[in-house]
Amino acid sequence: MNKTIFALFVCLLFSFGLQAQEYSQENYQPQRQKGRHFLQLRNGQVVYGNRVQYKSPLFKQDFFLVDDTLKYAPELVDVYQNNDGYFARVAAGNRFDAFAKRIMEGPRISKFFTTTIDYAAMGYHPYGYGMPRTSRRRIYFFSKDNGPLMTFNQQNLEQALADNSSSMLLIQRHKREKTISTVMGIAGAGLLTYGLLSSSQSSTNPNSVNVSPAVYAGAGLIAVPLVIQLFRKDKLTQAVDVYNYQVRQ
Repeated sequence: MNKTIFALFVCLLFSFGLQAQEYSQENYQPQRQKGRHFLQLRNGQVVYGNRVQYKSPLFKQDFFLVDDTLKYAPELVDVYQNNDGYFARVAAGNRFDAFAKRIMEGPRISKFFTTTIDYAAMGYHPYGYGMPRTSRRRIYFFSKDNGPLMTFNQQNLEQALADNSSSMLLIQRHKREKTISTVMGIAGAGLLTYGLLSSSQSSTNPNSVNVSPAVYAGAGLIAVPLVIQLFRKDKLTQAVDVYNYQVRQ
């Protein structure tokens, strides 16, 4: 009798094990078919794939390539994710690059950036005019609740974080610090100009110049805000961090 009960118990366990395995395979298969990466089109459709690439062929239009087979024009894509990260479209008509990379993901506010190239006027040297000088700089954006990207600046963040008093307090501090830095910069430039104008040629050595102390004072006033920014986190970024942190609580 005991052997019969034991045999029935083993059969039941074996049956449940098979059912669990089948259930696991059925639920795993769609996930595997979806792939690790995706494109989200502007019409809301999501295209999954194991490989998403952005192609820029010579003399041809750029396109997205999914799993080496499916092609999509960039203007059809809203967001995408591949091995390089998660990217969202910058607003149409903007002079920045078409897509910005997410560098901070928050429960409500996420931060993105893209780069732009600035062209300066052609420089002149003794052998003629040179090539235009170029410089690359980052442009930062943010998105609230997966909405459209907005430029990461004081005005836009004031509107987005208005429902959080702690974040607004940090933005107010940012305003004050920015005003103080501007005043110090103007004062420093004035002192520097005055010092340069008041500097005189040395009476003992015609090849040297007596530099006015105002030059050093002006340079110091200009440098202080720049040095402080290097060692202190930006208040706008702190405001976003506080906003996201209080959402998590």
